[in-house]
Amino acid sequence: MEKSKLLPLSIFIFRKGLGSIFVGLSLLALSAPIIQSIFDFPSGEGIYGLLSPICHQFPTRSFWVTNRPMALCSRCFGGYLGLGIGLLLINTQIRYLKSLALGILLIIPGIVDGSVQLLTQYESKNAIRFILGSIGGLGLFFMFFPFGSNSTNKKGTK
Repeated sequence: MEKSKLLPLSIFIFRKGLGSIFVGLSLLALSAPIIQSIFDFPSGEGIYGLLSPICHQFPTRSFWVTNRPMALCSRCFGGYLGLGIGLLLINTQIRYLKSLALGILLIIPGIVDGSVQLLTQYESKNAIRFILGSIGGLGLFFMFFPFGSNSTNKKGTK
């Protein structure tokens, strides 16, 4: 593989670190109800408080583990997990405009679902929210993290 196709080490470390943070947020959200079920209330409440600025945490829109809601709603859980997985596992080699277009296409289903819920009586199930959140998280990855893209190569080079 040509040197120009390889990610510079600093970008590689940044992506893996940021990806680990997003996957870690998802695992942290999953751990809060487990901690509460093992150690009883108020154990785990600090996790809910920590994650409350990044998610509304409505219990009806969250997956439940051990009869307690996770510390992230199902859409946020999927979104952070999807973004983290994208950062950890995907090495895109497509031009930025194609990556941007793919990202927008991946985000559209979540926008449509949320808009329909806002404007009608329809309410999607948590599994749908999780799936669309995960797809949207991958969409955000393609939109904002085009590291490894060959779009910066000069014309005439490969």
